[in-house]
Amino acid sequence: MIELKAPFMVDFEVTNACPYRCPFCEANLGQIDPVPELSTDKCFSVLDAIAEAGVFGVFLTGGEPFVRSDLPTLIKHCFEVGLEPTVSTNGMYLSDKNIEAVMNAGLTYLQVSIHGYGDIHDSLVRVRGAYSYVLHNLEKAIQAKLDVEVACVGLEKNFSTIPALLYDLSSVGVKRFRILRLLASHSAHILSQIPSRQTIMNYMPEIEKVARECGISLTASFCPGLNPGAGVIYQDIHPMAITCSAGKTECAILPNGDVYPCVNLKDSPAMRVGNILQTPLKDLWNHPIMVELRRLTPDDYTGICGKCEMKYACYSARCVAFNLTGSIYGDDLSCYIIRENPRES
Repeated sequence: MIELKAPFMVDFEVTNACPYRCPFCEANLGQIDPVPELSTDKCFSVLDAIAEAGVFGVFLTGGEPFVRSDLPTLIKHCFEVGLEPTVSTNGMYLSDKNIEAVMNAGLTYLQVSIHGYGDIHDSLVRVRGAYSYVLHNLEKAIQAKLDVEVACVGLEKNFSTIPALLYDLSSVGVKRFRILRLLASHSAHILSQIPSRQTIMNYMPEIEKVARECGISLTASFCPGLNPGAGVIYQDIHPMAITCSAGKTECAILPNGDVYPCVNLKDSPAMRVGNILQTPLKDLWNHPIMVELRRLTPDDYTGICGKCEMKYACYSARCVAFNLTGSIYGDDLSCYIIRENPRES
């Protein structure tokens, strides 16, 4: 197995702040205390350290990164030190002024989150009118020539609304759409929000059909165990959806500079490998926790995951296993096979 000397990509949470209150977001479950945000100069130091380690790109996220007035400055600094920045946003702050500012800083690609059609999105994010407002902002961003991808966390509540969402996105010029797997790693009760196997089987053919009609490129990620017995393997499944990247190709940096193998492992202090302002990223990358995650293969899994014949062909998320079972080797309890056969688990 080829090991990277540094992460290929780093998720940098530049803020905790966000106007949304999504029920599946770990920030809204009362389990994580917000950490202090770094100043602009300290963020520069983080980006410098990332670039020095040989990282290719940085995913600027949060919270909502546009809450920071210095976001364009951070984007510009990424390019100055040789990093390829991507920004993940909820789209609420995509004003003409902000769009112009990030484009002047060099940004070309933007990922915007919309979690269902119309009132479904509004009810999930708990902001009335958010859907219409973001759709309008999307149109402005696309007219300004930003490359925009819309990402939607697939839920039991919103899955049936995705075809209608695609039609609306097409009307404002969106050409790329991604269904994100719900990583129910922060609390077991979130498992109930995962779309059922039957829901996916019922609606994916229509979603694929509408995407083709609208000229929208579609990719999707699903929890493991979906395909056995289902009779369908979707051609749109994203290649990176079948490998857990935590500590292998990526790591995460919190707003205070603390480093974790991935953002979904930040619940546990035991997964903190250090702070990038105090320790070089290359040393943090070789922390025993990171090394253990890189060494881990499906052959090391225990429980049902360890016995499963499909373990080399599914995305068994180690964050779900660790947070819900206490072991990175344990069962990914979001797996359809495990959830549909609770007696075996």
